[in-house]
Amino acid sequence: MPDLTSSRLPLLRLAEFGFRYRGTETPALEGVDLTLHPGEAVAVLGPQGAGTSTLARAAAGLLGEHGHSTGVRELRDDHHAGMLGDDPEAQLTGLTRTVREEAALPGRLLGLPLPECLERAEAGLQELGLAGLAERALDTLSGGERQLTALSGLLTLRPSVLVLDQPSQALDAGARRRLARSLRAFRDAGGAVLLTGHQHDDLTATCDQVLFLDQGRPAAITPEGARPDQRPLDQHGIWDARRAPAVQDLGRPGPVPRGEVLLHVRDLSVRRGSTPVLDGVALDLCAGEVTALLGANGSGKSTLLGALAGLLAAEPGARITGPGGVELGAAPAHHRARHLGWVGQDPGDQLSASTVRAELVRAVPLGPGGRRLRRADRVRASAQREHQVEQVMQTAGLSGLGQEHPYDLVPAQRKDCVIASALLLRPAVLLLDEPTLGRDAAGMRRLSALVRSFTTAGGAVLVATHDRRWAAEIGDRQLRLGEHRPSSGHA
Repeated sequence: MPDLTSSRLPLLRLAEFGFRYRGTETPALEGVDLTLHPGEAVAVLGPQGAGTSTLARAAAGLLGEHGHSTGVRELRDDHHAGMLGDDPEAQLTGLTRTVREEAALPGRLLGLPLPECLERAEAGLQELGLAGLAERALDTLSGGERQLTALSGLLTLRPSVLVLDQPSQALDAGARRRLARSLRAFRDAGGAVLLTGHQHDDLTATCDQVLFLDQGRPAAITPEGARPDQRPLDQHGIWDARRAPAVQDLGRPGPVPRGEVLLHVRDLSVRRGSTPVLDGVALDLCAGEVTALLGANGSGKSTLLGALAGLLAAEPGARITGPGGVELGAAPAHHRARHLGWVGQDPGDQLSASTVRAELVRAVPLGPGGRRLRRADRVRASAQREHQVEQVMQTAGLSGLGQEHPYDLVPAQRKDCVIASALLLRPAVLLLDEPTLGRDAAGMRRLSALVRSFTTAGGAVLVATHDRRWAAEIGDRQLRLGEHRPSSGHA
């Protein structure tokens, strides 16, 4: 990237910018004014549907033929913008095997010599704390590690403007600090950064200004150098992931009496090839209790949930006992699903129907145990299923979205669709992997209400999360993974 620090000419300017998607009547953006100078960082925050992701794509010049724009978008000549979207999984190419190969590929596709591509890739991986993972296979990475791998590839293209849509969502605290330092170095070299999302976090707190969007229109902007306080965040529907929870937010006055053990786990170990990921994990999940699963990216949180659900093979000797003492250690995943409802980090892995309603209607066989019903019984069971689907859509905040294709939903809504599918199974235990990703304040309140409703009815929840504020608010207990062994404690 050329040195731009000597110039105060804008790198990117949007003036009275608007955009309307093809086939819609309501503008997704209207009257947006935004200027990015060399060295600057601006955050644009808003609730779901406010248009933050559309603005990110507009700034990066990626809307193209998707609709009609008005106003001005200017990017300084001979410079370009690079964007990391809110679904980093979709930005890994699928054409490479290792982290190093993936990071070097964008430069290769641009026609750069291989040695230069590898040099740029190594520098990016080092800066983002991924150098030790350079030879790791992509399919062994955590969600946060995949996100940073996609970003390292983007950085090899040396953009002048970085556009990052919800970049913190899958990152642990250490990874967020490394990314903040990397963005600071990028700005010091003359680049500019635009961050968009639904949450205020460690990265948006480093920005020079914060712009709020409301239904596609600018709602307010903080002065340069100021920081948004709690009141504007609440007013604009933004979840403040940095705010320490008040005492009353913890939801429990003291130690929680333990109910019936619904999941008993001992000596659970999992290896990926020759690498131990989990070693001798022991835990009990009790009725009426939420256990927050914490740990750095790559510590094994998703692996633990997947192993409990029967999706990953555990080492011999593991003991997994479900509700009522049912043995689950040797049971296949479809049998465990009757007791353990698993919701993975990437909801796309668990969606297959063409509409939200169809996804939920087909989530569970109509007949008990999957047996075929007689015609008259089928009619009654179908009517009952429709009623159950309506109820669970309301619980998960999906009312009115029944005819939408699941992949047309934003990532948080796709996750809600998978949660709704799990609830239809009526499991005793919910296993939730990073359910807070991409949620605004209203989405976080809805998620908390859903989790508490489940435990109030006698269920147990194990939730993997990097949102330490939410973990403190929702969790009765915490389980921390690190050095391949868990340690437990109270929120």
